[in-house]
Amino acid sequence: MAGEIVYADLRNPGNGPSPAERCPAPAPCPWWHRVLLAAGALGHLVLLVLVVVLSARVFQGSPGPESDPRVEIQARNQTERCIFPSLVRYFCQPQGQSPPAPAGCKLCPQDWQLRGERCYWLSKESGSWTQGRKSCKDQGSELVVLKNETEMENVESVTDGSPRSVWVGLRSRQKEWMWVDDTPYDPQRFGDLPEVDEGCGALKGKSLEVDGCASDHTWVCQKTPFQLSSPTGGKLDDAST
Repeated sequence: MAGEIVYADLRNPGNGPSPAERCPAPAPCPWWHRVLLAAGALGHLVLLVLVVVLSARVFQGSPGPESDPRVEIQARNQTERCIFPSLVRYFCQPQGQSPPAPAGCKLCPQDWQLRGERCYWLSKESGSWTQGRKSCKDQGSELVVLKNETEMENVESVTDGSPRSVWVGLRSRQKEWMWVDDTPYDPQRFGDLPEVDEGCGALKGKSLEVDGCASDHTWVCQKTPFQLSSPTGGKLDDAST
């Protein structure tokens, strides 16, 4: 009897269960818990990638309502309606007691002079007839073509009445005088010119003369002026409204 008591005391020295018996080992998680955890992590990764992509598109200026072509066209038209009247008033305003300018006016490039219906430019350098024509073509123009006495007077005013000869767009090939616009020379208007196989025309004062095409002269170019008109097509006074 005493031996049994001693044996019981050795196995159960305390009055209660052992710590191991009080906290049993946790049971392992089911396999589907691990699957859900992995799927959640993958979903968060996908959302993160989407946020990064969308942010990049925003910073790169992705198309929005403000980029609507119709809005841009409307804004551009509004700007033109504001700018054109200002340009007309600036360039076409009357001088002194002259009558008001029309809805549009003629403009020439810088260093060119407006005379009648043409813009004229006198070269500062001199050279052959061929060099003069190339210089005019490089500026989107042509050597001057004289159609009447008024245009001859215009060229004379551009040269300030200089007694020196200037090249014009007239040339003889096989004894036939032609302007550079392929119109024939009219001797009844400007007088007869000598028949030469090869020669070029120059203007000296109010007279046309013949010279060798390799001679050294300045030249006069001409081009059509730019017609500045208000968008409404009204008079200058109406442009401000």
